[in-house]
Amino acid sequence: MPIHCDLTEYCATSNEVYLPALHCRDRYLIMYGGAGSGKSEEVARRFLLRILVGMKKGIRHKILALRKTQPAVKRSVFSLFNKYVDLWNLRDIVHINRKDTTFTFSNGSEILCSGLDDPEKIKSIEGLTCAWLEEATEFSENDFRELDRRVRGKCGTFLQIVLTFNPIEVKWLQEEFFGFKEESDGTGLFDITTSAEGRYNRFQKISRVDDRLVAVTGTSLLTTYQDNKFIDDKYKAVLEDLKRKDITAYRIYALGQWGSPKGLVYTENLNWSVCSTWPNRGSFDKHAFGLDFGYSNDPTGIIEMGLIGNQIWEREHIYKMGLTNQDIARECIKLGITRRDTIIADCAEPKSIEEIRRTGLKVIPCRKGADSIRNGISLVKDYSVNVYGDSENLIKEKRNYKWLESKDGEYENDPVDAWNHLLDPERYVADYWFSHKSAAFSYNLGNRYPA
Repeated sequence: MPIHCDLTEYCATSNEVYLPALHCRDRYLIMYGGAGSGKSEEVARRFLLRILVGMKKGIRHKILALRKTQPAVKRSVFSLFNKYVDLWNLRDIVHINRKDTTFTFSNGSEILCSGLDDPEKIKSIEGLTCAWLEEATEFSENDFRELDRRVRGKCGTFLQIVLTFNPIEVKWLQEEFFGFKEESDGTGLFDITTSAEGRYNRFQKISRVDDRLVAVTGTSLLTTYQDNKFIDDKYKAVLEDLKRKDITAYRIYALGQWGSPKGLVYTENLNWSVCSTWPNRGSFDKHAFGLDFGYSNDPTGIIEMGLIGNQIWEREHIYKMGLTNQDIARECIKLGITRRDTIIADCAEPKSIEEIRRTGLKVIPCRKGADSIRNGISLVKDYSVNVYGDSENLIKEKRNYKWLESKDGEYENDPVDAWNHLLDPERYVADYWFSHKSAAFSYNLGNRYPA
């Protein structure tokens, strides 16, 4: 076996904050906190290590890694497992099915990566030893209950469900694992121990089974980007900049504190919703790409948009920092964008637009004016927006884009200048489609140039 389950090597490449939880055998392991803390990376490594240890002990694992929608799977959990299969040189002991997003190991252990668009998907899966809800705040209580029922049986090892998420306030999630309460009959959720730093919390859920009280244990672990020694300084700067732009988002994504964005510009399931299908290109009445430039402090964002009737379809394609104009052009070509496609870009960057044009791409500057942001938002709100499920950053921006709040707590008619690296190009395209007209120029020459 190329890797020998050497815990010394594993620990050397892991963030120290996660090591105390490495041997956690509780049924529930909750890894939550700020963005960029390495939670998801740690879980992927943890499950691969369990499989490798199981291969030595004659234990087969069946691990289910879930996102809410199937389109999000390949870009997230499936991609992470692929990364460590390569880093740990495991290709000779695992078969990867990219179509079904599964990994099958030589001893019969499996990792199944799946979307939970329909809870019925997991009802036929038997013999699970582990399950992972990535971005658990996206799941419903019914989703969790169904999964909790699937992880059962005797298999020679402990059974575990891992949940990872940023602490956006979701009632069922908070009550399930953080709403400590003792009922009169001795049942309830109990806090067992909490570390001095408040990072680790051990809890137990006591339920009545027949005439007995049965305890199920769990561990929660709070982390932030400051715990991740592998994160780059540019991303740290992005998170710290939220302190200036959006204090609620700063508390959630930088400090890992519970919060709920208020005064949102777009309301999920009212103005927009996540979808798991993408229409055939030929079915669009209108089609275009939106481009917002970034480099050192902000990411470059490219969004694809299509219109069918009164519905807009949106999909994130690029969300990266440090891209030059040449890089952007190459990325566009990789995406299959040709000179026949229209790209609406930020007009504040005429030099960048011209450089990309010279590569053969059709780039049109957007229009801006005193009310262009509000008008663009209004145009988008006139339509039902479907966001493709693999658009992780676009979905996050939709869920956090909010109106400015005054000192008196009133919301102003301008949005916060944050969470808009894909929503700005969304507006560019909407304006181009729905209010784009040829500019009319008038010249007031006065009397200096008589006819």
